[in-house]
Amino acid sequence: MADVIPFPDRPPRKPTVLLVDDEYLVRGVLSEILKEAGFAVVPAENGAEAIHILSGLEHIDLVFSDIKMAPLDGFEVAKWAHEHKPGLPVILASGYSGKTNMAAELNGVQFFRKPFDFDAVVEKIRDTLGDKKSG
Repeated sequence: MADVIPFPDRPPRKPTVLLVDDEYLVRGVLSEILKEAGFAVVPAENGAEAIHILSGLEHIDLVFSDIKMAPLDGFEVAKWAHEHKPGLPVILASGYSGKTNMAAELNGVQFFRKPFDFDAVVEKIRDTLGDKKSG
């Protein structure tokens, strides 16, 4: 009889964050920080690209998006996600304090103020996902 070789358990799937920011450097640095914290990251450079990704087969656990972008801004991404992906958490980030009230009006959308402390971003995403295990 041949010995049965057990297959190793698959590692748990990393939570996937759709990171939307039109600033290349911010997107790049934040992507690396999130990856180091144990997340899979799908970058998008604007709202239109984010909606295209969300419409596809890619599994996304959370959207972290800048607000001020063209052609579609973060509010439009959040509204699309709310209508087409109910229950998908969305965190919007902006340096403009007047945007907070608009974010509060969108159901289930959280607001994060720029400039941000990267550790606080990681913590906010973990809290939102209820995932204290990653990292």
